[in-house]
Amino acid sequence: MPEYLDFIFPFGEQEYPQDFHFAGLRYENKLSKLYSMRAIPELGRSGRTLQLCYSLKSVEPSKSERNCPWSVRQTAVYHSFDIENGRTVWMTVKGNQLISGRVISVTQERERSDLRSFGSCSEAFAASLGSHLIFCDWAGDNWRWYINFLEDELQKITRKALQARIGRRQDPASRKIERSQTTPVAKPQPTVLNFRKMPLGKERRTLTLNEDAKSTDVPIELQQSNLISQPKRPVDGIGNEDFSFSEIQDVQRLQEKTNDAFSVLKTNTKTLSKLRDYYQSVIALEDWPTDMELNCKRARSNFNERISNVIDDLQMQETRLETLLRSLDDRKTLLHGILEYNNMEANKRFTQKAQQSADKMENITVQMYKIAVKTEKETISMRIITLVTLFFLPGTFISTLMSTDIIKFQPQRSFSMAALRLYMAICLPAMFATFFLSWIYYRIVCHRDKQSWEDVDIKYAS
Repeated sequence: MPEYLDFIFPFGEQEYPQDFHFAGLRYENKLSKLYSMRAIPELGRSGRTLQLCYSLKSVEPSKSERNCPWSVRQTAVYHSFDIENGRTVWMTVKGNQLISGRVISVTQERERSDLRSFGSCSEAFAASLGSHLIFCDWAGDNWRWYINFLEDELQKITRKALQARIGRRQDPASRKIERSQTTPVAKPQPTVLNFRKMPLGKERRTLTLNEDAKSTDVPIELQQSNLISQPKRPVDGIGNEDFSFSEIQDVQRLQEKTNDAFSVLKTNTKTLSKLRDYYQSVIALEDWPTDMELNCKRARSNFNERISNVIDDLQMQETRLETLLRSLDDRKTLLHGILEYNNMEANKRFTQKAQQSADKMENITVQMYKIAVKTEKETISMRIITLVTLFFLPGTFISTLMSTDIIKFQPQRSFSMAALRLYMAICLPAMFATFFLSWIYYRIVCHRDKQSWEDVDIKYAS
């Protein structure tokens, strides 16, 4: 049967599963008496046979993955049955010895002698139906525990996302204050007023107020409660929980495993349904032997009932997986929202810090501007003082020098024109030379500063 090769090709060592979701059932009936012409008596073949092949998958304990103790495995089955002599052919492809061990253990059980009875075609057909049930039971095993594992993994990954409190949390002090403000207030005691007259020398009378202690307790408490420091600003964020994108990746991997399991359950259910319907349709054919139909009623009834039970169990597990898939979508959406919220809060904090830094820089700039203005004023004052000093320094020095005995005039009167001419002749050139030398020094310093700034610009530009 060439179609059997389609179920064998997915086997083999693969880096990633290929044709993982490929499954089904193929059959070929040769029950007509015309096929007796192809009989090979030497090999025990009458030519009238039914042939079918199918592929099933199940989940088995495995250590191939570090974080997952389960693995989905497949098996391919080929079966041929000769309706005239009861000759049966089985071919099973499996990645380990599990199916082989099950067949051997079941056939060796004392109460399962029907699987070892091949005295007639009816007994051989009943044994074939019982052998099919071994594969059907294997296809329905361990799914409950595998789905429990997936559900536990979902809770481990996303439990803290459900428990995290996102948003504003009210401070306990504020709730306590609100409750104290809504507490019924005791009725105050009546106030006692005492009037007394002042001496006649006074122009007015005064009113004194004597209150009992109880009459002032409640208002004072209310005022104090209103003067209590305001509660702190509610806290934003998600507390101390830490969420990362790796958790979304874990949920995505879990979702892919769940989708694979759901697809396997669907294909197993369809394959088992086709297998059950196939034998019902084959027995209803005109070419099917009547004695075999009558003698195998109990075996067929047990076969249909067992397969129906496996299908019902698989459908129940499908419902669990559908619920799990919806939970995975919801949790992944929740994690996306939490990450976006964290990013938004982080951006908000960065913006606030940037604004605070900008405010500080603005304050520093204002202070620097004030210092610059103040420095400019002081610089102007110093320049004025310097100019005045430069203006009077030569004259003061010359006049001091001429007042000594080094240069001495003996005029007949108090004013001497010769002394003035000498003073002016020395003072004016000295004053001009002082201003000129000061200007030369100023230009040299400015040129030196300009050169140093150009060197700094070239250094940072490179």
